[in-house]
Amino acid sequence: MANYIFHFNSSNWPGYPFWDYGAAGKCHLDRETAAEELGFSRIDGFMYQWDDEPQDVINARMDGLLGGLQRNDCLITHWPFAPDFNQRWIQTFIDRIHLFGAKLIFLVDDMSSWRNNPVLPDPSKDNIDDYLASPEIQGEINLLSQGDGLIFHSKAMVDHYRNQLKLGGKQLHDRVSWYGPSLNITNYFQGPRHFDQGVDYAGALFKAAFLQELPDTFRINIYGARKEDQELAKNKNIHLHDRVDPEAIPQMLEGAYGLVWDSERYPDVVGPLGQYERYNTPAKFPMYLSANEPVIVWSQASTADFVRDNQIGLVIDSLDQLPDALKAVDENQYNQMLANVMRIAPLIRNGFFLKKAILDVMAKIYVQPTLYNK
Repeated sequence: MANYIFHFNSSNWPGYPFWDYGAAGKCHLDRETAAEELGFSRIDGFMYQWDDEPQDVINARMDGLLGGLQRNDCLITHWPFAPDFNQRWIQTFIDRIHLFGAKLIFLVDDMSSWRNNPVLPDPSKDNIDDYLASPEIQGEINLLSQGDGLIFHSKAMVDHYRNQLKLGGKQLHDRVSWYGPSLNITNYFQGPRHFDQGVDYAGALFKAAFLQELPDTFRINIYGARKEDQELAKNKNIHLHDRVDPEAIPQMLEGAYGLVWDSERYPDVVGPLGQYERYNTPAKFPMYLSANEPVIVWSQASTADFVRDNQIGLVIDSLDQLPDALKAVDENQYNQMLANVMRIAPLIRNGFFLKKAILDVMAKIYVQPTLYNK
């Protein structure tokens, strides 16, 4: 039995795909690194677009990509596939893995349709046929479900996907796991933080329209600013930092807390990307923790219970609660919170939670439940 993780290159330049697209490249690299540290070998492929590619050409290509697989080998690949690949290509990819007798694990990076609208339709009120006609929905229901194992962000994402499958007349098998707080592989050797250093916000600012409406009294450091974001600097309590390489951001964070928030308005969570955080683990969540920084999260986010249970930050319903929440934490309480973060942070930095999720789902695939549960 051999274990593999599939990697798609996007050019012949010796870089990493999507490295300049927010945190996407860094997240993919970290997941591949964690799998390789478990002993997985990388299989390289190339992203290309050929909508009317003849089936015999696709078949030959799959033999070249996957011909080394043997029965009971394990292959992890990210979901979703790049937009270059149509459903016929993806279905052939899945079929060829199973033809060789290997096991396919989909590692979910995103549920694309949920980013646009995470609310599932109500069969008693909505037109389900229109919903199921969407190519994104078809892929999530008909293709993703064919994985022998599935690794999601959170238990909430598993449950939501189970409900989505029901709309298409399918059931979710039990060979699933989730990696919760996720990972951010880095080295961090800086000194302890202090409770009066303000709040950090790092990430794609186009998804954070609420920043335009922050009150003047809100002290915040913003990382990832573009030229068009300079308007934010007019707020005297906002300190803008230009976008830097994603490997560098943990070393630059200077606040007492890292804010994990996505909303089109202030102060509540408004918009599909904000609601998506009920299921998703945003990349900034493990990034802050990897830098020994307590976090601030929305009370309905999938990460909220982890923050509460481990006492590694603040959980709030809306941003207008934040000033009072910050004032309520004295230095001793903050230092205890910081100690809790420093207990969790090494697990984030070495990919523990993803490694555990990979091993958990492999056990469900390969080991009979009666033996595994003894």
